[in-house]
Amino acid sequence: MLGLGSMAVQLRACHCRACLRATNTVIRRATTTTATNPRRRKVLASDVFTACYTAVMATAAVLDARRKNERRRELDGKIAEAKSTLAAMLEQSAARDLAKIVDSPYPDFLDTPPPERLDVLNRINNQRRQDWRGRDQIRHNRLVLIQELRVSLGLGWSTHTPDGTTTLAKWEEVLAAEEKEMPISAPREPQSEKHMEKYSDMVNDLVDRLLAEAWYTSEMQAPGSQPSPSSPDSANTMIRMLRSDGYPSYAHPDLNRRETIEQRARLNELNLRILNDWAPPLRVHYVAKICYNLLVCGTPPSIENYNTLILGFSLLGEHNLSQAVVDSFLFVSSLKPTQATYLCLLHHYRLKGDGVGFHGVIRRLCGHDHRGIGLMRRSEAAVARDPLLRRWAATQDVALVKGHYVQRAPFTKDLAEAMLEGLIDFDMLPAGARLLAVCLAEQWYFNSELLWRLFHSCLVVVDTTAANIIIHGLVHNIDKASLLLLGPSPVHYPVVRQLRHLLNICQATRLPRDDGADSCEFQSPRPNTGQPRRAELNHLVTAIWIRETWHYCVNLDWVLRKARQALSDDGPLSERLDAVLRALNREAERPWRKMEKVERNQRLARLAWLATEIEASNHLVGKVEYGIAVALANLTPKKLRTRAQFSRQVPLEKRMKLALRYAAPGTLEYRVGLCFELSKEIDHQLKLALIEALPPSYAQGLEQMQTDSGDVALGRVVSYVEHYLANLKTREARAWRRERPDPFSRLLQALPKPNFSFWKTSASF
Repeated sequence: MLGLGSMAVQLRACHCRACLRATNTVIRRATTTTATNPRRRKVLASDVFTACYTAVMATAAVLDARRKNERRRELDGKIAEAKSTLAAMLEQSAARDLAKIVDSPYPDFLDTPPPERLDVLNRINNQRRQDWRGRDQIRHNRLVLIQELRVSLGLGWSTHTPDGTTTLAKWEEVLAAEEKEMPISAPREPQSEKHMEKYSDMVNDLVDRLLAEAWYTSEMQAPGSQPSPSSPDSANTMIRMLRSDGYPSYAHPDLNRRETIEQRARLNELNLRILNDWAPPLRVHYVAKICYNLLVCGTPPSIENYNTLILGFSLLGEHNLSQAVVDSFLFVSSLKPTQATYLCLLHHYRLKGDGVGFHGVIRRLCGHDHRGIGLMRRSEAAVARDPLLRRWAATQDVALVKGHYVQRAPFTKDLAEAMLEGLIDFDMLPAGARLLAVCLAEQWYFNSELLWRLFHSCLVVVDTTAANIIIHGLVHNIDKASLLLLGPSPVHYPVVRQLRHLLNICQATRLPRDDGADSCEFQSPRPNTGQPRRAELNHLVTAIWIRETWHYCVNLDWVLRKARQALSDDGPLSERLDAVLRALNREAERPWRKMEKVERNQRLARLAWLATEIEASNHLVGKVEYGIAVALANLTPKKLRTRAQFSRQVPLEKRMKLALRYAAPGTLEYRVGLCFELSKEIDHQLKLALIEALPPSYAQGLEQMQTDSGDVALGRVVSYVEHYLANLKTREARAWRRERPDPFSRLLQALPKPNFSFWKTSASF
């Protein structure tokens, strides 16, 4: 009550210093009076004011809370009504496929958590090389199946995916920006004479690689068109003469940094001029010019010069020459790569069509290859000894691979785009879809062309797995997906149309499920995330519908303007009216034609999915049959087994009957099997006897082999015994030769000894 009195007194004061001092005096007096005088205090006007103010505020709060609850219930009802009418609205606007998605049960694949960046990169890096080598045949077989299904459904579709140009343009932009912002103090410059010698050897190795690849490629395309490398007129002879004059003769880059930067920029400019005038028949001539520039340059080339050569040769289609530069960088040089270098390596292998090389570069970038990408790398022992290296390993993004700490390349948007472009070209669509989900989680915005290539590639081969992963990533990043579809810079309409087809694939290729309690009693409980994900899925569907409706309205507005223009033109009125009505009818029927095409695509996706599931089931059935055949073959004696027991052409029932007769007592086959078992036991006892008869030096190897493999063949034991007997026979023959006396020695002993005394007499004279 004392606090309320203080508040009331302060409210009535004007908050000047005098009033505040008087208020404090009143409060102190009231406190003293209350403490010293136990009598009942007299009610003041301030107490009445405080009580009335508190009662009024409490009443207002109660009324406001009641009004807020009513407003909340009203809004919830409107939202529920809007959700209930969403499917009907989609149905009326020729979007039955989207209405089915809204009305259908919640898809199971959306319950899984979004993929993490490290997990996605690990899955890409852990793929086998065989998976990258056989992609062309797998894609061809898939396209043949899809084409047959399209013909049966009366659908036409272009299976060609155009090459991406946006990422190549971005590649050139990054390279040009790095050349303009060339640092004054570049890393890993030579610091001693030994380093300068290594730089000279590196450039000489690069020159030799380029000349050899240029001559070999020209000879493969036009045999005999180039002189021999050893002839006086060849480019190799010119380079040898240049080296005899003392080139390369580089000055130290740190002597004059400005001059070094200018000379390296001049080297890039000259090489780009040569590449702009490129002609394949004169390949050796132009490569010789580039090699001449590399040798006579006043400073050693930098990583920017390497990037320029890789870019130029790759865009010209001279992949052998660009491979020579890449090999020189990866295996010979010690240059530190830049962001443009990563893009150069990825795009080089992508344009070359080398999936294994592309995968190898990704492994180097992500720290799965102990050689690294050219960044810092130290052995595990060196890191354990040096505190600075331990701090580096603890603070930097490094990976421990085969006893080496390897620094990973920074994962940026440009690098992710280049990786995604390569995954699309090499038909690794599920991996590309996962990478897209990771980039959406990183809040990175992709261009429309790259998204269209990914979506179109999934639709061409009807990749259900990739489609599910794409929708899963968009639903779990619904804010970014909304910006892609309805933001200030939305994606192009073809991307939205492809995304709608992907949604239809997901809808058509999943089995209906029963959400009742009695359907799957044995299943483990699932976290209650369906309702939020259901709202996000409906949000994505609504965004697609809004974007398509807006596009349809824009087209309709254009048609109406053309119709007004046609009506205002000169000519017979009936012809003008007929033309306008035909245009309006076509525009009115367009949504329904699209809906019919969507339904056909859904049937195509369902048929392709069923064909894939049947093929996978047949593969599993084949594995099970092979396992049964192996189990049945174990019942048959080894020497009586035939290939028919493992052939799928022979019915499994027949193979089972033939094999089970060896396990049925009383049959002839059972007796034959007993004979073979007895023979096996005899062989086993014979092996034991032979091993025991061998000396320890021979028996120890056989015993170790038996311990490792579980059994040793009788033939191997016999071969050991034969080898031992042969060695024993050889040793006995040698011993007999040593003990046998030499017949010539006995003859010499029997002969009389000559007398050589006359030599002594003659010598005395």
